[in-house]
Amino acid sequence: QATIVPAPVPIPSPTHLKSPEYGLQAFLWWKPEITKRDLTLIQQMGFTWVKQNIAWRDIEEAKGQYSWSLADDVVRRVGRRAGLKLLVRLDRQPFWSQAANTDPLENTPPANLNGFGSFCHAIADRFKGQIAAYEVWNEPNLAREWGNQPPDPKKYVDVLKVCYLGIKSAY
Repeated sequence: QATIVPAPVPIPSPTHLKSPEYGLQAFLWWKPEITKRDLTLIQQMGFTWVKQNIAWRDIEEAKGQYSWSLADDVVRRVGRRAGLKLLVRLDRQPFWSQAANTDPLENTPPANLNGFGSFCHAIADRFKGQIAAYEVWNEPNLAREWGNQPPDPKKYVDVLKVCYLGIKSAY
């Protein structure tokens, strides 16, 4: 009876492996003095990415009217830090973007996805080259992050598509 011996799996030497990059979620939005402190701590810990939520409703309170001051400050402060890359999470719809006659929901896809695509374009255009990556929506697999409705993978793909097209059209 023959014994089958599996072929050895080559193990790459440590010089061929790149270290993964790590990051931290930060809340840099409201208080500049805390933003400075937290960015310093993130760098001192050796992280290379910082993730910040930028809520759509904080930027576009009324359709087509953007308030960029807080986002400008966060992007500028992260950009001043050598070696830090910014990942921005985009979600939290403005209440005007919900279906008519609905109660304000904390986080739900908008009734018309084109508005979200326009917002994604606007933020990518404004911060071209300063935001290294985008996260589109927070935990769309949870009802509480999806308008208290069952998660909808097809609708999430639609959200991803309009955001992707919005971002890419800015470049």
